[in-house]
Amino acid sequence: MIKILFFFSFFLIAHADIIDYYHKSLQTLQYNKTYTLYKQADRLKAKSVTYSQYANFALDGTYANTHAHLLSDTFHTTDIALSDTFDLFAKQSYKIEALSLDVKAKQKMLDSKKEQLFISLVTIISYYHTNKAVLKLNQSFFAMQQKSYHTLQRLLRNGSIKNIDLLRFKTALTTLQSKIIHQKNNIEKMKKQLHLYAPDEQIPRLPNTKLRATQKNFLQHNPHKALNHIQMQKLYTKAEGLEKNYLPDVSVVAAYQQLGDPTGYGNNYALAATIHIPINSGDFKQSEALKVQALSKQSKAIGYELERKKEFIAHQYTYLDASKQLKALQKALKEYEKSQRSTKKAFMQGYVDLTTYLQVMTQTLDIKEHIIALKYQKRKEATILNDISNGTIYE
Repeated sequence: MIKILFFFSFFLIAHADIIDYYHKSLQTLQYNKTYTLYKQADRLKAKSVTYSQYANFALDGTYANTHAHLLSDTFHTTDIALSDTFDLFAKQSYKIEALSLDVKAKQKMLDSKKEQLFISLVTIISYYHTNKAVLKLNQSFFAMQQKSYHTLQRLLRNGSIKNIDLLRFKTALTTLQSKIIHQKNNIEKMKKQLHLYAPDEQIPRLPNTKLRATQKNFLQHNPHKALNHIQMQKLYTKAEGLEKNYLPDVSVVAAYQQLGDPTGYGNNYALAATIHIPINSGDFKQSEALKVQALSKQSKAIGYELERKKEFIAHQYTYLDASKQLKALQKALKEYEKSQRSTKKAFMQGYVDLTTYLQVMTQTLDIKEHIIALKYQKRKEATILNDISNGTIYE
């Protein structure tokens, strides 16, 4: 029972590691901070639209100096008017709804970026651990073959093998050593790249977990399809808003006139209310055009759904293929290792030539490397599908 609890606690910790690393990467790239600023900007725009519905003040002033032919002197006239236009029928309210949809659209765009980042990180981490495991395998194999090389040197001195065979063996060792150097550099490069995303975090393990995700759960998280739907809603919202442009505006004016005309009635005040009804059939045409665009967006939803299904199938079958190959290779590995031991013994005793020996050694090493690659490929696909399907990476 204790062993089972330990296994599950280790699984949860390993799984949490990669999610924590991913969240640290989000902080480094400031994805969420950028989205927060977008929300604040759109909130201010919405307040501005609300304010403009009832506060469209205008101040007009006119000063005139008039000379009349029958008057001996000039006189002046000063007009001052303060007006405000009210959107009593909420014609501009669609702009607030459009801004709300903008925020949702930016959220889905952010979800898409988060998903791409997560897949990239898991892929690089998978390659990193694959290369580390293969490097360890090659270093162990190199150490073993060095011992064989020292044995061959003794056999050469005894005249049991030819000098050309020893040189060929040394060449094979040098090739393997060069491969190890390249692998070390490649691992160091990936390590530095990964630390760019989360400088203070250790590179996490990939959890050795089974594929639990279903296509249904995976399809529930589809940022591109959701974004397309929001863009369609925005077009319909704008179209409906344009159709309301024929509704009237109401303006209230308070005016003061200072009149220096001696023949007039002196200074006066005025309050006025006006109704402005725009008659513009062009808005209806534009509204229809927007609805057509919205229908075009709606028709693309099926395409986004199919693309998402293709993504799931690609990851799923890569996982299943790796699982099946892994079983087959692990089953065959014992026979290859047995053949490796037999061939090595026969080579040292002079029963097989160097070509046969190197061929068997290389085949066994290739199988072991392929097993390592398949293990991490299987983990990578399961991690990607599981965490996208449960929505963890979008939080």
